[in-house]
Formats: sequence, structure tokens, C-alpha cells
Amino acid sequence: MDEADLEDVYNTERHLLYVACTRARDRLMISCVELGSEFLDDLKAV
Repeated sequence: MDEADLEDVYNTERHLLYVACTRARDRLMISCVELGSEFLDDLKAV
């Protein structure tokens, strides 16, 4: 896997998380056992 493929995977994962979070109507709760996704930092600014 080269750098461009890896970037595409990250962009897809980031997009899927954003879409899932923005579909919440009343509340959104995100929990984890270990460290959360690095993509959650992107959502804090929204």
C-alpha cells in the first residue's frame, strides 16, 4: 500500500465517522475502551 492509498483510506474513515455523527438527531454519545479515534479531534472543531 502506498502513501496515496493510505491517505484515501484515512479520508474515507474520517468521512464515515463524520456522517455517522451528524446523523444523530437528539443526542450523540461516543465511548471507547482504549484511546478514541484520531478522527474525533477533527469533529471537536465542528
